[in-house]
Amino acid sequence: MPYCTECGGTLKWDTKLRQYSCQSCGLTFTEAQLSKALDTLYTNDDDEDEKKRQRNRDYLDWWTSSKKKK
Repeated sequence: MPYCTECGGTLKWDTKLRQYSCQSCGLTFTEAQLSKALDTLYTNDDDEDEKKRQRNRDYLDWWTSSKKKK
């Protein structure tokens, strides 16, 4: 069952509106909107993790290069 990207509540398919409705906050999503929101939600986490890894690699490169120069 899909979950709301805003509050984490459960989404229920409304056949009249042809949209998902959040049972907690009342937010509605079409299938395309929900797909896009979920893609954005999961890719942001991956991007943040990758940025953190890159910062760590850059710091390590800086640290080892500064020791070699001295």
